[in-house]
Amino acid sequence: MSDTSISDGSGRPATAAGAVALDLPGTAEGLDRYRASAWRWCAAGAAAVAAAVLIAVFADRFLRSFVPQLGTIGVLLLLVGAVVPLQARRMRRTLAARPWTAHTSVLLQSGARGAAVVLGGPGPDELLALTPWATRWRADLLDRPGSVLWWCGDPRTGGVLAPPDGTQLIWARPVRGRRARSIAARPQVKTLLTRPALPQPQSARGQEPVPFDPAPPTETLRRRPWWRGTFRWLLLMGLLLAALATVWIAAAENDPQVDLTVISERADGRCEVRWTDPFDGRTRTGPFHCHGNTGLLKGWDTGFVVSYPPFKGDLYDENLRGTAAVSTTDVVGLSGLALIAVGLVGGAIRIVRGRRLRNRPLPSFTIPRQERAPEPGPSLEAAAPQPPAPLSYAAYAAEAGLQARLRAAPPVKPAVPDRMHPGEPLTWWRVPTLRNATGIAPALWSLSYTGGVVVLALVTGVGTVASGPLVVGAVLGAFGLFRLWRAVTAGIPNARMLAAAATAPAPQVHRYALLYDGREDGPTLVLFPAGESVNAGESVDAGEAGEPDAGARPVGLLPLLPPGPVKDPWAGLPAPTGTVELRGWLDGLPLAVAWIDGCPYWPQNVYEDIAPADAQDLDTRFGLGPVAT
Repeated sequence: MSDTSISDGSGRPATAAGAVALDLPGTAEGLDRYRASAWRWCAAGAAAVAAAVLIAVFADRFLRSFVPQLGTIGVLLLLVGAVVPLQARRMRRTLAARPWTAHTSVLLQSGARGAAVVLGGPGPDELLALTPWATRWRADLLDRPGSVLWWCGDPRTGGVLAPPDGTQLIWARPVRGRRARSIAARPQVKTLLTRPALPQPQSARGQEPVPFDPAPPTETLRRRPWWRGTFRWLLLMGLLLAALATVWIAAAENDPQVDLTVISERADGRCEVRWTDPFDGRTRTGPFHCHGNTGLLKGWDTGFVVSYPPFKGDLYDENLRGTAAVSTTDVVGLSGLALIAVGLVGGAIRIVRGRRLRNRPLPSFTIPRQERAPEPGPSLEAAAPQPPAPLSYAAYAAEAGLQARLRAAPPVKPAVPDRMHPGEPLTWWRVPTLRNATGIAPALWSLSYTGGVVVLALVTGVGTVASGPLVVGAVLGAFGLFRLWRAVTAGIPNARMLAAAATAPAPQVHRYALLYDGREDGPTLVLFPAGESVNAGESVDAGEAGEPDAGARPVGLLPLLPPGPVKDPWAGLPAPTGTVELRGWLDGLPLAVAWIDGCPYWPQNVYEDIAPADAQDLDTRFGLGPVAT
C-alpha cells in the first residue's frame, strides 16, 4: 500500500502564469451572486418580522397566534442574511490569493459528523478531506461520484470548492485528526490515488503544478473594524431581546384583573364573555376559558387583561390561556439567552483561535511527503506544445471502470414491470422512473395533507386546530398546486413521449462507457460505434456487439435519470461498459431511450451528437485530457 498523506491538495501556478482564482470572470460573477443573496435573505426576514409586528398590533386574536412562529422565522432569516456577507468576504480573500486547481473527488455520504468531500492530487499520494458548509440543495453540486472539482484554499483555515466551471462557490473546511486518517483509509478514497493527473485550469502552459506548503496565514490576516464582528452583533441582539423579554415580564405583574359576564358557555369549558376594558372604558366581548364553576353568582367569572404592547387588551385566564403574549415572551427571552451564549462563547473561541493561528505550524498529516520542486522562471523561448490527440474508446472504458469502483457497490438491475420488452406498447405510469420524473407524487402528497387539515377544520372548527398545522397546510397546498400544474403541463407529456420512444422500431446499436459528467445531475452514456458483428436493427444481447476499433472516437452522449429508488437512486446502474440499443427519434426529435441487457434506462436530456472536431473538448469535459509536460 502506498504511503498516503493528507495534504493541502493545491497547486501553485508558475511564475509565468500570474493568475488567481478571482481572475476568472465566472468566479467573480459567482461570488457577486453569492454576496447578493444576502439581500434576499434579509428582505425575506424583514418581511416576516414586519408581518409579525403588523399582525400583533392590528389583527384579531386568531391571527395573533401566528406571531411567535413568524417572528422566529424572520429572525433566523435575518441572521442568515448577516452571515452571508461575512462568508463572501472570506471567500474573496481566499480567491484573490490563490489559483484554482482541478482534482478528482469522491463524496462520502452523510454520517454522524456530516458529509465529507475527498480531493485527490495534484501530486502523488496526496489527499485532502473537506467538510462543505452549504445547504442540502447546494451540497448536491459536489455529489458527483468520480467527477472533477476545483479547489482554492489553505488546509488550515479552509477554502472554496466549485464544479469545473468555477461559478457555484461552496466554502469547505478541512477534516483533521483521527477522522481525517479514517477517511483516508476507506476503499473509495484509495481509488483516487490511481486516477491520472488532471489538466489544471490556471497553470502556465507547458508546466505542471507543484504541491506546495500554504502561505503563512499572517500574510492575509488583518485587524477587522469593530463593526464587522459577527459574534459581537449576536451578543448585542441577544441583549436587546433579553431586555425586551424582561420588560414584558415586569409589565405582566401589573396586568389588571377584570370581572367577566358569561354570555354563553360550552361543555368543553369555552365560553363567550363580556367585560369593560380597563384602559379605554369600552365594553368588549370575546372568547374565554371559563372555570366551569363561575363562583357564588351564576354567569360571572374573572380574568386578566394584558397591559403592554403589542398585546395590550388581550384577555387571558389564570392558566395564561387566551393570548400569545406569554409564548412570545418565552420565545423572545430564550432566543436572547441563546444569542448571548453564542456571542460570548463564539467570540471567546474566535479570539483564542486568532491568536494561536498567527504562529500555528502545519499539522504533520497535512504536509506532503516530498520535497518542493524549485519554481521555474518565465521562459520567452518556450514554444507552445502541440495539442494531444483525442482519446479513444480504451481510455473512456478505463475511466468508467475506475468510477464504478468508486461507487463501492456492484451494479444492480432495476425492477422491470411485467411484460416490458423492446418494441411492445408501454404505459408510462407503470414505470417507476417515469412516474417519479413527472413529479406528480410530491404534488399529491402535499395536497393530501392540505385536504386533511381542511377536513379537520371543517369538522371540528377552525379555532380548534393548532396554528402550526394550518400554516404547514397552507404552504404545502400552494406547493402541491404548483407541482401539479408542472406535472400536468410538462411532466406527464414528457413521460408519454419517453414511453413512445422506448418502443420505437429500428434501434441503433452502440458500445458505451458510463461516466459522470459535471454538467449533468447524473451519469452519462458516452457512445461509440459498435463493431462489425452487430448491424442496426438486430436484437442486442450481452457480449454480442464487437469491440470498437482502436481509434474509435465518441459519436454521442445520453445523460440518464437515476434508475433506483429514492433512498438509493444509483442502485440500478448498468455495467461501466457494454452494448446499448437506442430507440427513439420519433417525429425527428433527438429523444432516445437506452436498452441495456433487456432493461430500459431513461434519459434526463436529449441525445447529443459529437462531431469529430469536438472530441478534444469532450476529453476535457470528462477530465480525461492529459496534463501538458
